[in-house]
Amino acid sequence: MKTKSFYKAMLAAVGVYTLWGFSFLASSVGQRDATPFVLLSYRFDIALLILLVPLVLGKAKLHLRGKNVKMLLLLGLFEPCIYFIGEQYGLKYTNSAFSGVMIAVIPVVTLIMAAVFLKEKPSMAQWLFSILSIAGIVVITLVENSGGSVSLKGVLLLVVAVLTGAACGVVSRGISDEFSVYERTFMIQLMGAVFFTSLAVIEHGGDITALIRPAASLDFMLAALFLAVGASVVGYWLFNYSVANAPMANVISLYNLTTIVSVLAGVFILGESFSLLSAAAMVAVMVGIWGVQKFTPQKNGASETNMKRGGKLNNA
Repeated sequence: MKTKSFYKAMLAAVGVYTLWGFSFLASSVGQRDATPFVLLSYRFDIALLILLVPLVLGKAKLHLRGKNVKMLLLLGLFEPCIYFIGEQYGLKYTNSAFSGVMIAVIPVVTLIMAAVFLKEKPSMAQWLFSILSIAGIVVITLVENSGGSVSLKGVLLLVVAVLTGAACGVVSRGISDEFSVYERTFMIQLMGAVFFTSLAVIEHGGDITALIRPAASLDFMLAALFLAVGASVVGYWLFNYSVANAPMANVISLYNLTTIVSVLAGVFILGESFSLLSAAAMVAVMVGIWGVQKFTPQKNGASETNMKRGGKLNNA
């Protein structure tokens, strides 16, 4: 039986994937004035500062003593650190169409990982509807993006992005009984801030002025603020809440909303073209999402206790 916390988790999932859908537009705007590493450093630095406020004011606490901090660090290492390296450079060495198709595979890889590590086994109907949703995303991606070269290096980097993106959700759910939403979200921002600020400094040969210069652009700062507040603080908070309070199959099925939101944002905000084939593919995506929600097993591999607190993830 679906509980109130389940429906709240699903609303949170819709929220995060909607915000992440708009993040592609914000990233494209921000990268007009800065490299991806500089933009990512602004994103996670600002997000970290925001999350430090309740900590300094005593409104939030980090209870880390006696806990398995290694798994918390692994969460932040998977995403944002490794994931964004794989995504950014995977796109650089392939093309947007191929990258979009690869990233669309994350939901299926997440289902496999959840079945192995969390003992959450989706129903056959959920597998089929997940594949339908991914097929819709593949069509949208191929229709809306132009071609280009694809190198083995780019493929391997995108595989890394897919694996770490999927692992992030599984790890977050697996440690949710030990670490709060705030603690998991804080660690993601902390590791992202340290990692990408360091890379941005190295990228510019230690020239700090190169990191400060983009702040003079209003468009850049608005993009960075949206990415920091919307995609990082609110986005990862909603993500960490949702994966702890609903089966991974239900949460991750909504992942493909990011592509739909991204395409529609381009159409209505940037005036990009939109085909009937893409519209039909979007319908397929939504039907796939509906099917995954509709055919949720009454008893998943996770116990009822774990469904409320997150499946236990062993750190063997």
